[in-house]
Amino acid sequence: LIGYLSYLTFFYTESDFWVFFFGVITYLIILAILRNINLIFFKDVVWTEKLYHYIYLLAPLGLIAFYHLRWDNWSLTIVVAVLWYLIIAVERSSKYLRRTDGDWQSIWKYVRWFVKLVYFIPGLGRKKEAFKALRGVSLDISTGMYGLLGPNGAGKSTMMRTICGIYEQSYGKIYINGFDTQLKREELQGLIGYLPQEFGMYENMTAWNYLDYQAILKGLKDTVARENRIRKVLESVHMIDSKDKKIGSFSGGMKQRIGIAQILLHLPRILVVDEPTAGLDPRERIRFRNLLVELSRDRVVIFSTHIIEDISSSCNVMAVVNKGEVLFTGSPKDMSSKAEGKVWRFTVPSADFEKVTKNMVVVHHMREGNQIRVRCISATKPTENAENENPLLEDAYLWLLKSQNYEAKK
Repeated sequence: LIGYLSYLTFFYTESDFWVFFFGVITYLIILAILRNINLIFFKDVVWTEKLYHYIYLLAPLGLIAFYHLRWDNWSLTIVVAVLWYLIIAVERSSKYLRRTDGDWQSIWKYVRWFVKLVYFIPGLGRKKEAFKALRGVSLDISTGMYGLLGPNGAGKSTMMRTICGIYEQSYGKIYINGFDTQLKREELQGLIGYLPQEFGMYENMTAWNYLDYQAILKGLKDTVARENRIRKVLESVHMIDSKDKKIGSFSGGMKQRIGIAQILLHLPRILVVDEPTAGLDPRERIRFRNLLVELSRDRVVIFSTHIIEDISSSCNVMAVVNKGEVLFTGSPKDMSSKAEGKVWRFTVPSADFEKVTKNMVVVHHMREGNQIRVRCISATKPTENAENENPLLEDAYLWLLKSQNYEAKK
């Protein structure tokens, strides 16, 4: 295509307009091909980036010189050159402003006025890049407890709502037992039970009456079958003794268990539970965690949390998600090994603590007289007296997040 367009531009076409048009099209196609080649084959290779920028900035000069030989018109050549490089300057300024979130004040003062002008042009300087909550997530989830670990805002809730069909994915596919959820949405949604992080209940109703009402809404019209189902789900969440108490008198953990009982009414094969232990005291958290482990014996339980202890004590398989990307999939034991040789323990004088630990990920520290005992994560030995420690799941988690932030800065 490039060869054909070059032939049209330089040898065949006689019309000045079409010569100009085909020359610009050839220039743009070459840039697009080079950009894709760089992204796919030569990512982070300096000389290919330089080659792209040289062609981007200098090729127009060659084309303009060719046009001038045909036109023999200095006025037209100057106008075309000024407009062409003005467009390039606007495009470069727009990219810079988006990359730096509109920081035009740090620009060289002699061109600052131009960048500032571009900043105030709608659609150029202040156009926001499309936000992607998830970026090419690929997971294979089977029966048992599957933990999703990540900081707040990592994309866990978006992933779970997409699995449940509440959100529709922008691209990609979700399959349940080999069936495409977009093609068989109604049939497959009956297999999923979803407990969001925050949900409402009728707190003036007893647990039994509330579940009875929900069962009727789910189509369980036979009285005997409905009562048997309600009794069964209350027993499975260990709430049968509180069936006649009002929901408003329940603790946070008890309400979470009633929420699980509600979604068990239609016998789902997949339970999706979003941050269920957030805000619970340690005792309630352990109870609820054990309940999910019991329920995972014969079904899939996808369990989202930012509390590392919940994952390490209940899940055989886990994934770490941050900024919409999956950083790790596997067992908690395999994940802990990721931080092997990266966890250090040392002591430092309290006066030097801030200086020494400035660029470290400090897991915890404790004062001992005039010394501070530090446990940190570092790729290299941080101090002369530092000793290696056996990594925990928390250490591996912090190391993964640190590694991702380092790659993003590069």
